[in-house]
Amino acid sequence: MSLNGYIARQFSNPTGFGGRAVSFIMNRQNRPMYEETIRMLSPSDSDRILDMGCGNGYMLNVLARRYECASAGIDISASAIRAASRRNRRFMKDGKMSLSCQNMNSVSFADGSFSKAYTVNTVYFWEDLENTMVEIGRILEPKGIFVNTLYSNEALARFSHTQFGYRKYTKEQLTDAGVNAGFEVDAVPFLNGDAYCFVYKKTD
Repeated sequence: MSLNGYIARQFSNPTGFGGRAVSFIMNRQNRPMYEETIRMLSPSDSDRILDMGCGNGYMLNVLARRYECASAGIDISASAIRAASRRNRRFMKDGKMSLSCQNMNSVSFADGSFSKAYTVNTVYFWEDLENTMVEIGRILEPKGIFVNTLYSNEALARFSHTQFGYRKYTKEQLTDAGVNAGFEVDAVPFLNGDAYCFVYKKTD
């Protein structure tokens, strides 16, 4: 496997030393995206928020330190969940947060479990865009909000590793998948158009 292929695999499912290194890089690189995601979420202390693809739990930790909301995180990587558990043990101990290893296109949560959900730079690795959007709609309460933050395809093309295993969806595909799943959709550009927050609001 080429170096770029290895890096791409670690971004999609971080494991071992390479996964820890990639997670550290992601946390630094993604900070402006985290802040914009939080702004779009507009959290309140009464919210129940799900991080889909939580990695090592950095953004969950930011939310837990700023708000009293309940939160949960899922990730396909067991090693990422272990790292997230270490980072957030204080919030897990007091029952404010839960973490589990799950594939986001079929999760164990009951219907309407969350008021809000978000993901940052994971949509490229989703197995099925349409079905995952339906699943997100299922676990959100009526009028719930999902924020999907990602780089534009033009920005992704500047990174050599994104040529391996990254699915590059158009704005139209991301919008249509949300509409078909029962969401109103607003695509908000930031970082000079290099990134978007797709804000999905349930219509019922």
